[in-house]
Amino acid sequence: MTFRLSHLALLLAVSIVAAALGGVVVTWQVANEEFRDVLDEDLENQGELLAELLLAAGDELDTAELRELLEDAFEPEGEESLWVTVYDTRAGTSVSNRPHHIPLGDPGREELRRTFDGHEWYGYQSDEGHLVVQLLRREDLYREVQEEVIEDIVTPAVAGSLASLLLLGLLIAFSLWPLTRLARQLETRNSDSLAPVRLATPAREIQVLRDAVNGLMRGVGDVLTRERRFAADVAHELRTPLTTLKLELASSEPDLAAAKAEVGRLSRLVEQLLTLARLEEGQWRQHFEPVALAELFGRVLERHREAFRRARIGLESRLLPVSVAGDPVLLEILLRNLLDNVADHCPPGCRAEVVLEVPGGDPLLTVSDTGPGIEESRRRGLSQGASRLDSRSGGHGLGLAICHRIAEVHGASLRFEARPDGQSGLRVEVLFPG
Repeated sequence: MTFRLSHLALLLAVSIVAAALGGVVVTWQVANEEFRDVLDEDLENQGELLAELLLAAGDELDTAELRELLEDAFEPEGEESLWVTVYDTRAGTSVSNRPHHIPLGDPGREELRRTFDGHEWYGYQSDEGHLVVQLLRREDLYREVQEEVIEDIVTPAVAGSLASLLLLGLLIAFSLWPLTRLARQLETRNSDSLAPVRLATPAREIQVLRDAVNGLMRGVGDVLTRERRFAADVAHELRTPLTTLKLELASSEPDLAAAKAEVGRLSRLVEQLLTLARLEEGQWRQHFEPVALAELFGRVLERHREAFRRARIGLESRLLPVSVAGDPVLLEILLRNLLDNVADHCPPGCRAEVVLEVPGGDPLLTVSDTGPGIEESRRRGLSQGASRLDSRSGGHGLGLAICHRIAEVHGASLRFEARPDGQSGLRVEVLFPG
């Protein structure tokens, strides 16, 4: 199930409004009941108090004085309009602040409901001795008071809810606007558009999302660059041996030795390609183990001494006992490719030296030679992994790409430097993490 954040924000706003309205309704109901209880209790208390006062006065008040007292004490009209009637059960008389001749009903009743003068009345009846006091209030006055209560409660509640809703809308718009811009920028891009997303926003979460998207794009761009470089390396490396084989096979008397050499070269290239493909899968780190580099590199050097001897290139080594976490197969391929580059590009009479030491606490493998060397601009490109040259034109081919990937897998850095003693040649450094 999918949904838009704007719809979720709308649902949240509706929920807030519904909750506010529900709170207003509940508050009104509670306030109405409490207010009605207060008015009824006040009405009942006034009736009881009036009955007690009249009973205490005895015969001091006559009927005219009592009527005048009731008319003065209780307004016949207005918001506080009350209907008061005093019955004397002993004398059989009644006095009221309103002109009527309604006889006393059940003297034992407490709550009363009557219709008089076109209005519904509600109140209480109090008995004190031979006196019965009825005190009633019009029902429509209750409703007027209720409307005032509703207005006093609803108005600030609705105003507060509208203000909260406005603030919520501004907050949601402020939060979703940069996210919407980010989504639109991504929607308009194609698979080749890997430029960083330009989005200015003060929201920390959106900044993190933007940076994560840009980091992902950079990663995808790096992968595509490596894939393109891999394809270019494959095409470049396979072209020369395949061309040689084609020419030899097309001749009337093919040179079998040359063809055999090119087949061997193709076999090594396929092996290199398989190694590079496995490196791109990124599964090697799962099999890392402590590796004694001196022992491993010593075996590699022994296998290469004969080839260096035949090429009349001197090979010296100085290996200190050092261990790193890694894959022995990859580390062997690393040194083997570096030595093959020396053998392929150094003329007879050169010298090569392999040193394994720990100068600053981190293991450092150095492979240096006294060959023709490489100019500084090329060395910088080779150190960044952005340059390549085939083996026939003085470069390093797929072996260099593999060396870079092996170093990257092991968290090491691969650098190409000039010899520090000023002689011609190349110095390759592989610095492993300590």
